[in-house]
Amino acid sequence: MRNVWREPYIICNLIFAVVLTAVLAYFGIFSSDGDYPVHALAPGTFTSTGLQRALSELMRGNLDAALQFNRYSVGIFAFFVVQLVVRLAFSAIYIFCADKRRPLILADAIISTLLFLCAFAPMAMGQMIEGLNN
Repeated sequence: MRNVWREPYIICNLIFAVVLTAVLAYFGIFSSDGDYPVHALAPGTFTSTGLQRALSELMRGNLDAALQFNRYSVGIFAFFVVQLVVRLAFSAIYIFCADKRRPLILADAIISTLLFLCAFAPMAMGQMIEGLNN
């Protein structure tokens, strides 16, 4: 029997889970009242303006404050949280259901792509619309 912890799918999922946990921890540790370097590097108004602050507020459960900072933040925050759960759940399924691995990987790719599009497409479309209006 192969060591499942050396499977590329499991390694990638664990790396993604660690990165997602680090991202969520970053927003949980740093408060929304500090200056963020992104604004200094790219002054102006973008659809992503206030996103870091909004995600920090969401980690603290402050939905109203988050929406004031960035209206797209809830979808993006949900993407990070759901992806963390999906990484862990699909890894467990992969380990315990050896006969279902190929369809699982396909389902994972489709679900993750759709989640990404649902989370980030509204912000991208908003930026394109703002660009056309200016």
